Parts: sequence; structure tokens; C-alpha cells
Amino acid sequence: MTDDKSLVVLATFPDEALAQMLVDALADEDIEAVVEGGVTSGFRAEAPGMVNVLIDERDSDNARSVFEDWEHQGEAIDWDSVDLGTFEDGVMPDDE
Repeated sequence: MTDDKSLVVLATFPDEALAQMLVDALADEDIEAVVEGGVTSGFRAEAPGMVNVLIDERDSDNARSVFEDWEHQGEAIDWDSVDLGTFEDGVMPDDE
């Protein structure tokens, strides 16, 4: 991102992997985003590190829409009908 953009926080996550997944989803919609704070997110401290996804303020409306869709993307899946294949030992894990 260039310096002439006003960056705002779109979302905050407890780890960099989730933040990067959102950045990738935004990129698919041609919205530039960056991860901030990923380096410290894995450290154990009194206050755990959080990772921010930053966007250009001018992209806020579109980015919020993409974020909302991304957040709810798996809700419509009937997971009971998903074929998980064969487990390595041939035994399905017990539901707990």
C-alpha cells in the first residue's frame, strides 16, 4: 500500500493465519489489504498479540461486505452430508 492512503482496521484476529485468509478473500475482490501485528501474535505474554487487517479507508464499504460474506461462508453447508473420505485407521472418531 502506498503512503497516500488512510489505513483503517477492518478486522482483528488472534492469529496471522485467519488474518491472511481474509486478506486473500479481499484480494480476490481487488481490495488491497495488509496484515499488521503478525510477528508478535504467536508470543505468549500477559496480553496475547492480536493481528489486524488494514484496508484503505476508501474501500471500507466494499471491504466490510466482503468480510461479512467471508465470515459466514460455511454456514449454509450441511456438514452431515459432506463425504470426509476414509480415515487412515478405518475408524471414524467418536463425537464428543
